[in-house]
Amino acid sequence: MIGFQLWREYKLSVAEILAVFPEWKTVFLGSNFLILDNIDKDNVLNKANTLWWTIKIIEVFNDSTILEDWLNKEWKFKYWISLFWEKQNLKTILMNQKKEFKWQWVSSRFINKDFKNLSSAQILWEKLVKSGTDYTFIYSKDKRFFWRTIWVQDINNYSKRDWQKDRDMQTWMLPPKLCQMMINIAWWKTIYDPFVWLWTVLIESILMWNKEVYWSDLNEKMVENTTNNIKSFIKQENIKLDDFKIIKLNSKFIHESDILLNKEIDSIVTEWYLWEMMTQKNISMDRINKQKESLTELYDRFFTWLKQINYNWNLVICFPYWEMKWKIIFFTEIYDVLNKYCNIQNLFPKDYIIKPTENWSLLYKREKQLVWREIFKLKMK
Repeated sequence: MIGFQLWREYKLSVAEILAVFPEWKTVFLGSNFLILDNIDKDNVLNKANTLWWTIKIIEVFNDSTILEDWLNKEWKFKYWISLFWEKQNLKTILMNQKKEFKWQWVSSRFINKDFKNLSSAQILWEKLVKSGTDYTFIYSKDKRFFWRTIWVQDINNYSKRDWQKDRDMQTWMLPPKLCQMMINIAWWKTIYDPFVWLWTVLIESILMWNKEVYWSDLNEKMVENTTNNIKSFIKQENIKLDDFKIIKLNSKFIHESDILLNKEIDSIVTEWYLWEMMTQKNISMDRINKQKESLTELYDRFFTWLKQINYNWNLVICFPYWEMKWKIIFFTEIYDVLNKYCNIQNLFPKDYIIKPTENWSLLYKREKQLVWREIFKLKMK
């Protein structure tokens, strides 16, 4: 069995993992962990770096052999234990474990500061995955799972990838982590993004080893600058692509895209501009309704032309929804457009333990923001 520690929006984490590993059986799911059975460890590790909604990956470890393993170590044994869903507190477990080591003449030191679970950054700093000494206890009713960590998300590397983060709060850039999840559930192979003018989908597709990526934008200067920047980025990172292309195009007339007409595009992954920033002081139904009106007209044309050219591959897309005076306001007008042109895909297997929203979507929100995202996976009718 292999376990995946989930991110705060755990349904997004689960949807991504099941998209990447669709053939394996779920044996346990909680808000912190997903455990899959009959899964190949090498395959998991090979794809782990594309799972940006997974904090760490763990494997079942036979705790009866732990002391035998630790007794063979000649240095002071440094370890960490995480605890989930157990009434007994972590301090008690750590102190009892240390006593047991002492009785066995094992020199040891646990590194749980203030008797708390460590973050992935701390695991990396202490090099616990490399030494094989990062352990996790998971308790579920009368069952106890004991695990050893085999992979942890490289936060430092992720910070480098999150190169546009400073602009995210100002321009509503699609967050790289969410973008990666969308690419995964689209079943990424050949990606086309007809909307995103900050080219997050393009960059993340390249970094996720896609060999063909395409993009379009109405702004000619943006097309020129992005083409040059991508060429420079590919050269700098020594990345080899089979093809990439950026064209000038108004997305209202998507049927004119020679990319869609001449290429075998199997996934559109995109998000249109989420409009102007809104705060508690200036948010209003009038502003929200103006945004709805503009986006509804845009997307109606967009899906009309996709239908005309018989586009029949995956489409993963974000739409905004809002919070105003602690009330959630969904973009209900877009639901009519989607039902007119698309079949909305379930992001989980049939009769799965957890469900999407009643609209078959998943929700993404960030603290202190009033404009949030609703994610759909679609097929054209």
